[in-house]
Amino acid sequence: MSAPVVRLDHIRVGEDAAILEDIDLEVHAGHFLGIVGPNGAGKSTLLSVITGLISPSAGHIDLFGRCLGRLNRRRLLRQVGYLSQMHAHEDHLPLRVACVVRMGLTGYDAPLWRRTRDADQIAEALEAVGMLKHAQTDFRLLSGGQKQRVRVARALVRRPKLLLLDEPSAAMDAPGQEKLYQLLRGLCEERGMSVIMVDHDVAAISAYVDSVACLNKRIHYHAIKGERIPDTIWKHMYGEHVHMVRHDSHCIGCGPEGKRA
Repeated sequence: MSAPVVRLDHIRVGEDAAILEDIDLEVHAGHFLGIVGPNGAGKSTLLSVITGLISPSAGHIDLFGRCLGRLNRRRLLRQVGYLSQMHAHEDHLPLRVACVVRMGLTGYDAPLWRRTRDADQIAEALEAVGMLKHAQTDFRLLSGGQKQRVRVARALVRRPKLLLLDEPSAAMDAPGQEKLYQLLRGLCEERGMSVIMVDHDVAAISAYVDSVACLNKRIHYHAIKGERIPDTIWKHMYGEHVHMVRHDSHCIGCGPEGKRA
């Protein structure tokens, strides 16, 4: 078997009060991983660790079989697409949609005469999220859901081998969310792309992902399709007040008790 696309070994972030602790995780080519957990659980921090934006206080990170370090970070990240949570300033970018997507390319700041070769990739990414007809629209005039789809296109435009998404369905309506999850599922199956997606709704994503990691400072459980996550795990993560309603036997976490992988 080839090396994992991502391998985290005993990752810890924070010294006295840990934000993440003892994180072990492997993601292979074509795998779609969902990460769920309460607010403040360290989900966004985990994605930042994988990109090298945050250096762990302990542990080891491999990307594409290579140790992630200061000297090779930029080269390795050329194969990674990353969508962070939307910040307030992004709502007011005075750019056309195509220019926002171009920012996801490694040479987006190249001279104008070199940018024409990027046009096909930009069009492909916008077509994938259903926003090609808005390529020349002022980004500021889009709805919240449309802006989020453009940001997803920006993460896809470099045709990455690994895609990291922090709540990509935020501001999208239910049909938009479903189309996004279907797109990501297709990218995993057709291109062999690996996807790690932070989301708040395990029921919404469970029909599309291959596994779900339950995170609250550490990974309390990693469930594969058809495996039931014990109620004790949910209560440990969210508190004793949580009440589980299992409405779909096919979703990850809601099916019959399965064997651990």
